Amino acid sequence: RVGAFVIPEAARWENLRRAAQADDIKVKLDDVLESLENKYPDKLKGLLPRIYAGSNLDAVSVRGLINLFSKDIFEADHGGDDLIGRVYEYFIGEFASSEGKRGGEYFTPVSIVKTLVAMLEPEKGIVFDPCCGSGGMFVQSDLFTKHSHQLSFVGQESKDFTYRLCRMNLFIHGLDANIQLGNSYFDDRHATLKADYVLANPPFNDGSKGDSGWGADRVADKDPRVTLGDQKMPLSPGNANTMWMLHFLSHLKDGGTAGFVMATGELSNGETARFEVRKALVEQDYVDCMVQLTGQLFANTQIPCSLWFLSKNRKGGSGYRKRTGEVLFIDGRKLGTLIPGSRKQKQLSTEDIERVATIYRQFKKSAAPKEMRAFCRVATLDEIRASGYALSCGRYVGSAEADDDGMPIDQRLKRLIADVRTSLQESLHLQQRIERVLCRIETVE
Repeated sequence: RVGAFVIPEAARWENLRRAAQADDIKVKLDDVLESLENKYPDKLKGLLPRIYAGSNLDAVSVRGLINLFSKDIFEADHGGDDLIGRVYEYFIGEFASSEGKRGGEYFTPVSIVKTLVAMLEPEKGIVFDPCCGSGGMFVQSDLFTKHSHQLSFVGQESKDFTYRLCRMNLFIHGLDANIQLGNSYFDDRHATLKADYVLANPPFNDGSKGDSGWGADRVADKDPRVTLGDQKMPLSPGNANTMWMLHFLSHLKDGGTAGFVMATGELSNGETARFEVRKALVEQDYVDCMVQLTGQLFANTQIPCSLWFLSKNRKGGSGYRKRTGEVLFIDGRKLGTLIPGSRKQKQLSTEDIERVATIYRQFKKSAAPKEMRAFCRVATLDEIRASGYALSCGRYVGSAEADDDGMPIDQRLKRLIADVRTSLQESLHLQQRIERVLCRIETVE
């Protein structure tokens, strides 16, 4: 069955637990990893190096970790909740923080992945993720199809550590995939690929913290990814968000759709290069749906995020309705509840996910959904133009009548601060537009 494979006797958990008290437990762990590689060389070769014996991790700590994960709580049923998965997500996030990265670069929260997949509905064809992290998009897509084997998976990852995590994760889930190691900005290992679906969570605001940026100057002028229609798109040297968008779109075949996670600030950022890309995506009718989500969905950062859907099937056909000149906006900032036992991290419930996905399916396939104030609305291209190409959902869906929603004051304050920051971004964008107009007037004079 899917995800089932035989573990060598010495590598089974009960034997590892018995060996935990041995003085050479670190050597035994390396032996276990080596035995797994030897058992499945075509899938695991090079993924499980002998790292414990030569590490500065002491045997007491290794022993304590094995004993910790042997506790009954990890074997008990938690209502279908993946407790080990939660621990994994937390530690991956902590690893990312120690490396100066956001946790979401390595591990996308399951409820966000489920939302993307439920909205995109990958059923048959190629699923592509050029920043695939630990491979969660592929795993969830396979689950969505109930292991139908109608999907093929293609990915790329720039970091060796995460690349190995991804291959291991896919092996555990019984999935074959073409995963390549390399930097998608400058070394596109799937340059000729055209996918039916793009699913991704790129690193947010890559290049914004250092003086050297992300390497925009290394992208060739004739790189086909940076041309939309007959327009050559500018690249922001200090932020790679729009480079990722152009990369996704370039790998999308006619009739395909890309769904990806993006920092909320990109909805209305006023920096000239990023604004021009957003404007071109709207004017060339690629923007299909925007979803704004609450903060606190990631394990190690409270940064709010949004979901973008760019599509090449907006003219209709193949089961889709014509929706040119229309964009669906969904404000999901009130969705999500704290994970049981957590005071910081939220998750989207199955009901939340289905509510959002149902509206998008209706928009794609049958008719524009009825407006629900403060939640969803279909806006026209003229409205988006009049709003300066800002794609913040609240601008189009409006706000609810004031009421007491029971939200704790600290969470209400954080949400208010986030709203103010979004408004400031939009104000800056408007100011920059006015400055450009004034400059043109001065040039004419």
